[in-house]
Formats: sequence, structure tokens, C-alpha cells
Amino acid sequence: MNLAIALDDLAHHPDLAEILNDARTAIRAAGYSWILDQADAAARDTCNTLTTAAAATGSTPLSLPLDQHPGWVRLGLLDALAAWITEQATTCLHQPHPARPQPVISAAWRPRLIACSACAHLLRLPKGSAKDRTCDGCGLVVPDHSVIWSAAASHGGFVYQYGVCEPCRYWPTTPAAPITR
Repeated sequence: MNLAIALDDLAHHPDLAEILNDARTAIRAAGYSWILDQADAAARDTCNTLTTAAAATGSTPLSLPLDQHPGWVRLGLLDALAAWITEQATTCLHQPHPARPQPVISAAWRPRLIACSACAHLLRLPKGSAKDRTCDGCGLVVPDHSVIWSAAASHGGFVYQYGVCEPCRYWPTTPAAPITR
């Protein structure tokens, strides 16, 4: 979690855009521009997938910058991302790796499990189970037939899924219908 906190601090650095630009320039100068191209493609694919999924459910895509999510979402995403980068996470059978950028998925209810798009089913919860009805924000297990709002935060090609009860729902727009996870 210490690395996640450091990454969160970096995300709020006033010179972040310049730091990232310098890093991209150094990566290109070192002859690794292909990894930036793959990472950019993964980010585009992720954005398109999240937009398509929202449209299919009749909801509004939640497109907030990472720093506009509550700390528990940001730190959960960054902890999963840091675990993946440092090879401390468990991956699906396809073994996605940061050195081979592609869209990947993690979830609040399966910390440090990273799955490729083809293995997203590994993150599903049994419908109607107590885990499926648990708010990832406050831990409340909502009664049957109550709503857990599913959402996802992304950073590039990295998606972090979570679900919240009505009091913990923090985004400004309301999807047309709750998304089931």
C-alpha cells in the first residue's frame, strides 16, 4: 500500500503533466516507443469498452479523472496496479504483464487479481450472494432487492471495478438503471 500512497501523491503533483511528458520522451529516446503505442491503444480500447458497456445497460459512463474518485477507490486501484507492476498480484492464466500493455481488469472484491478481458468472468460474484450485495465503500450488505451501483475507475488500460450502496454513490450523474455485476 505504501507504493499506492506514493503513486497517489504523484497523481496530485502540480508538475505531473511535465513529469509524464518527460518520461514519455525518455522512453521514446531509449527506443521503446512501441510500449507507449501499445499502452495508448490499451487505454483507447478500455475507454471504448466502458462506453459500450454503459450504453448497453442504458447507463451513463462514469468518466471522472482518477483524482475525483474517493480515496478508497483511488488507493484500491493504485494498490492493485502497483501489485501488478511489481509482480505481487495474481493474474489470470493468460498472464497479462505491464511490459505487454493490454486492457486488464481488477476489482475491489478480489484485491490483487488481475485479469485480461477474456478472463473478466473470474471477477464475477454469484448473483444475489452476500458478496454481491456488499458495498465496497462502507461494507454494508444491502437487503435482497436493494441496489448496489456498479462502477469502474480506469487508469489507462487498467480498470478497477467496485460496487456501492446508494449512500456511498458519489458520482454526479445518475445512470438510467443500476448495473449488475
